[in-house]
Amino acid sequence: MIKLIIKKLKEKNGRKIYELSNELHIVDIEEFQKIINQLETNNTVVTTENDEIFLLENNIKTGSIKINDKGFGFVRDNNDSENDYFVPANFLKGSITSDEVVYRVETEDDGRSKAVILAIAKRTKKFLVGEIMPSWDGKYLDFHPTENGFKNYRIVMVNKNNFKLEKDQLIKVKIIDIREKKMFTKIVEIIGNSNKAVDRILSIAYEFDVPTEFKKETLKQADDVAKPIDYNNEEVKRRNKIIVDKLLVTIDGEDSKDLDDAIYVEKIENGNYKLYVAIADVSFYVEPRTSLDNEALYRGNSVYLANKVIPMLPKSLSNGVCSLNPNEDKLCLVCEMEFDSSGKIINKTVYESIMNSKARLTYKEVNEFFQNKISTRDEAIQNMLSTARELHNLIEKERDVRGSIDFDIKEAKVILDNDSNVIDIVARSTGISEKLIENFMVSANESVAQIIFEKSLPFVYRDHGKPKDENLIEWYGMLTSFGINPKLNDESKLDPRNIRHTLKEISNQIKDKDECELINITLLRFMEKAEYSIENIGHFGLASPCYTHFTSPIRRYSDLMVHRYLKQYLVNKDLHHLALERNENFIERACNIINETEKKGVNTEREVTKVCMAEYMTKFIGKEYDGIISAVLKFGIFVQLPNCVEGLIHITELGTDFHYDEKMQTMVSKQNKIYRLGQKVRIQVKNADVKKRIIDFTFAKNG
Repeated sequence: MIKLIIKKLKEKNGRKIYELSNELHIVDIEEFQKIINQLETNNTVVTTENDEIFLLENNIKTGSIKINDKGFGFVRDNNDSENDYFVPANFLKGSITSDEVVYRVETEDDGRSKAVILAIAKRTKKFLVGEIMPSWDGKYLDFHPTENGFKNYRIVMVNKNNFKLEKDQLIKVKIIDIREKKMFTKIVEIIGNSNKAVDRILSIAYEFDVPTEFKKETLKQADDVAKPIDYNNEEVKRRNKIIVDKLLVTIDGEDSKDLDDAIYVEKIENGNYKLYVAIADVSFYVEPRTSLDNEALYRGNSVYLANKVIPMLPKSLSNGVCSLNPNEDKLCLVCEMEFDSSGKIINKTVYESIMNSKARLTYKEVNEFFQNKISTRDEAIQNMLSTARELHNLIEKERDVRGSIDFDIKEAKVILDNDSNVIDIVARSTGISEKLIENFMVSANESVAQIIFEKSLPFVYRDHGKPKDENLIEWYGMLTSFGINPKLNDESKLDPRNIRHTLKEISNQIKDKDECELINITLLRFMEKAEYSIENIGHFGLASPCYTHFTSPIRRYSDLMVHRYLKQYLVNKDLHHLALERNENFIERACNIINETEKKGVNTEREVTKVCMAEYMTKFIGKEYDGIISAVLKFGIFVQLPNCVEGLIHITELGTDFHYDEKMQTMVSKQNKIYRLGQKVRIQVKNADVKKRIIDFTFAKNG
């Protein structure tokens, strides 16, 4: 049957599925659909939204399209992310940005390749967010999408619910149909005022397709399972290593409500240290293939915005029964580790348990204790924290030796008043407690990954690939413009230990902390992105041969999967080949989903911070500040203020005297005046646009 299907598609590709079944005289339609599904899983064919079927061979491919506001597009190959093809405006076939498309690669007379869109495989974007603005003649109200790539469509709005439309409203519309440069939409929601950052926060979440509401079925399931611990439950009764008597504490930010990790450290008789990392057992409450589980998968992770959290799980779980709130018995998974005097893990084990947090500590109070020995907590907790710090110091030294890279990047924190107006932007401060928790969580993640990797079982790994050799060599070359020369040959430059050594050299030679941080950050541009995968390639940045995410199952689906496989492999001993095959198939599919949702979450959080910064800076137009150059690009110079607010000095502000030196990434004048990364400058705030999420600076006249 498969050979017949392929033969027919070679004769005529892109035919309707029902036509193909008729030609092949198919009687069992259900069995036929299974074969088609299998061929699609194997990447042999693809089916489209119009029930067409295409054979993927030679120059017929699938990819994701991005359309420019000028009307043309670029399609990125699904099987080769490095490859994208230009799509002329007249070959888009009604596709819009983010569509999964079927396309054919053609070669032009001049030898260049282009793509022709044949069909839309999947329309991922169902809604658009935009603002209401008067038409050019002032007679009508038009819809203007906030995203790029839609300006070439005439957008027709259907207002079935009779919303009262006004200028500067932010609205959400559902895409109904696209025909001949016309997009037909239905208004589904009035979001708020386009000039207010707080209203734009929700619109940005919509823009990146981050779901903001749970389905009713999901909420009901969450409420149904969010019950106190039933100690007669068989899965609860089998927990024979209970740690409720241990002095476990949580250490989080002051505003945190989803507390999914607790720690306890003790020094044992042989002089070694024992670390307990207890993590909320979310997998007990969220069963596979339920509405609760499906929605968690397609959310992928919680998204933390300026004034709200868009959680992966409903609050009855995330802030309630799963959260390790103080003085409450909680189901957990524990990674118990023994460290020797050099900070190396010499024993590790993972097991189900029940815990009880003895205190809900904050980073701020623990930092105060470490710095000034001031605490209102009882002596036992203070002693435990002191022991934890001793272990943290040993782990730091061990990580230093093996070459784990520490960027220590400051982040912006948005401060809102009770009416959700942006009243301040500050640099988020971090101290020893934040680094201590990070080190303990990394140790647990490494231990869990190593335990399963040694058993050669299907698992979820957090991979961070080695940077391309030429990228690292280019980074080292760029450092010479700062007078930094670590004196390494090209081969040693590729060793993570020497990268850490170089970062220390930067810290030693560049005394200004802000300038040093910005130079360190440049390394990120030359490194690969971390991703989830079934294949373990190690984590380059952490200099770890084996790494996963185990410690945050309330807010990351990857960690929830890890918990399930730990139970299956270590507790239930379910190692049947069919179960392992199912795991393998699911992990590969899930990793594709959660890698994408992670990108969405990061982009959403970044854009929300930008819009809040823009609103905040509208109060300071014309004011002057000292800043530091954070990036030099072809189109201008980015300057960062001490509170992390960043603005652009456009190249037109510099006059015709300056040109961009791409190799050195500097802006140079004919008189040899140079603007480079890390340089202190004085700027004046020229403009701040909430709608465009941009801040414009110019150099202060007396700067």
